[in-house]
Amino acid sequence: MYDDDEPLFDPVGYDDEYDNELLPESIVLGDSVDDSALTDRRRNCLFIAVSILLIVSLVGSSIIILFIAVRNDGWGVARERVERVESGPTAAPATVAAAVFTPLPVVEPIDSPNLPEINRIAIINQDGQLETMSPVGTDRHVLTLRSDRVVYQLPTWAPDGNHLAVVGNQPSGGGVYVLEDVPPGEPITIADRRIYFSDNQPPFYLYWSPDGDRLAFLAEHSRGLVGLNVVDKSGIEAARVLAIGSSIHWDWSRDGRQMLVHTERSRSNRSLTLVDMSGQAATGNLAVPGDFQAPGIGQDGRYWAFAERTNDGLSALVVVDTQSGGRQAYDRGGSLALGWSPVRDQIAFTHSAPNSHPLWGPLRRLDVATGEIRVLSSQAVLAFFWSPDGRSIAFITLSRDTNDTDISAYKEDGIRRANRVAFVPVQRPGRTMLTLSVIDVESGTGLRLLDFQPTVAYLSQFLPYFDQYALSHRIWAPDSSAIVLPVREDDANRIYVVPTDGRRPYYLADGAVAFWSRN
Repeated sequence: MYDDDEPLFDPVGYDDEYDNELLPESIVLGDSVDDSALTDRRRNCLFIAVSILLIVSLVGSSIIILFIAVRNDGWGVARERVERVESGPTAAPATVAAAVFTPLPVVEPIDSPNLPEINRIAIINQDGQLETMSPVGTDRHVLTLRSDRVVYQLPTWAPDGNHLAVVGNQPSGGGVYVLEDVPPGEPITIADRRIYFSDNQPPFYLYWSPDGDRLAFLAEHSRGLVGLNVVDKSGIEAARVLAIGSSIHWDWSRDGRQMLVHTERSRSNRSLTLVDMSGQAATGNLAVPGDFQAPGIGQDGRYWAFAERTNDGLSALVVVDTQSGGRQAYDRGGSLALGWSPVRDQIAFTHSAPNSHPLWGPLRRLDVATGEIRVLSSQAVLAFFWSPDGRSIAFITLSRDTNDTDISAYKEDGIRRANRVAFVPVQRPGRTMLTLSVIDVESGTGLRLLDFQPTVAYLSQFLPYFDQYALSHRIWAPDSSAIVLPVREDDANRIYVVPTDGRRPYYLADGAVAFWSRN
């Protein structure tokens, strides 16, 4: 699948010569150590200051302005543009300002069905149309046509891998479309594949239920608010509004009957509730939400995780056991982003320092059974994504000096074990912005895979809300061997497949965004 005779991927303008000896070596992780997505306007000054520093450090790369602006203004901007860490078990932080809440429902584990292998990638091509293909670019299915005068964005695969949902925008409004991934055949009427449409409440984010029977989506609402809607995949019944707020993030229960919803109407008006498909709250307010975006439900449904505000105004990572009703607070700090392992009761998270850039911070892993927190990377991590097998985490940072290959934490003996990057480009000022790395969660071995300039859609729509998108959209291959990545290269948007063992990335297609099927 990977042809070593192919030209080396040049994400930042490589020279023709490169060092063949710079092959990946393992780094050893240190021993155990110790926005809402939609951040509010009070951080304007901070974001402006950070923006200036980033722009200077990136030698004038202008595209970073989009990322800062979007993180500052929340989902709205994306819509308008197409829209001292302790060792061992961690002691609970300062007292959590917990809300009074009703008893939690008992959650029974849900067995995942065995699904056939699909292994396909969906992209939005240079014409704003939806295509799917094999991981090597063959067997291409063009699912939408430019002649329909609809521009699409951020497709998401259904759990069965046979269908996709995608947002489509046109001058008269925006809609949700469900398309079967089949080879081109008889012409279809795209309106027949539409399950929701509105001229004044266009959708901008989609998330399938785990059983694939429903789609939950966010759409614009009145007076600058957004609505959380749910609709049957057939579109026979009208969409129902389940919640309204200035920002909304959620995770589905494993049976697809409920959602753990974090809603914010204002800085002082936030809630975390379990909501059923009628919009009724199955619980009262579960917490006084801290500064975070998406809550998370563990791989078998037993544990929930979120950020809760402490009495000192910080945000603590809290894990709730829905079977025993117990709750434990862990690491606290500024804003929090979290993500559950898909196979174990472990949480990856970043905690920003108070009054610093929201969500950015060292990457840590919490083992819920032991309470142990381990630092995986001491860099300021912008986004992270678990591999499907739960062995690795891919993460994104701001690009650094190519000679600085450290991506992990310090060891307790103070010795830093560094590895070489997979491929070292010749640096060209203003071109490279971000770095993609991967680390093995248990062994601590890791690799800095690639320095790259992201596409505008990836930077402005996907990365600012990565913790929510990590629930609904997959960048990893089903077998955890590679990552699909949109890159801005030679003034064009291109999709590359990046093997996570350090082999050469290869060109897949032209396009703005791309996502892998779940199976």
